[in-house]
Order: sequence, then structure tokens, then C-alpha cells
Amino acid sequence: MELLIIVHIKSSYDSWKAVFDADPGNRKEFADESLTRVGKVDENTAMVQLFDVDMQKMSQMINNPNSPVADIMAEHIVSREIYKVEKMAPPSA
Repeated sequence: MELLIIVHIKSSYDSWKAVFDADPGNRKEFADESLTRVGKVDENTAMVQLFDVDMQKMSQMINNPNSPVADIMAEHIVSREIYKVEKMAPPSA
């Protein structure tokens, strides 16, 4: 499954991005990390695109209060909006 995640950042984009790049949640365990894309929207918002996501594994990491990223996420993230991305045919005229 392909996802687009809007991340609302509590700290700053640069602080959050440093943590994201360090990958304490081990994204390669639930997504194809070679295809991951990150974009800065503004100082407190980022967009993350993940590919080939195993939703069950991702959910276990995100929702586990004992996860190695739980405290880090609480420090840097206000909230996330997660969207499923699907390929579609171009609109016809």
C-alpha cells in the first residue's frame, strides 16, 4: 500500500527531519525505504510518501507506547494525517 502522510510538527522541520533521517522506528521493516520521499511544506509541516507499506507492522510501531519512537514522536509531532494513494486513470474529456 502506498501512503501520503501529512506530519504536523511540534518542534521545527529541521529537528523533526534529523530524527526522521536517523530512523529510530526502523521504517525498512514496514516500507520500501529506498522509495521514501519527504518534503517540507513549511516550518511545522512535512509530507512523507511511503511505498509498499505493511500496515500491520507500521501500526504496531506507531501505536505501541513502548516503541523506541513513542517518546520521540511525542516530542516532535502534534499529529499525522494518513492518506492512501492509489493510481487512477487520467480524467477523460
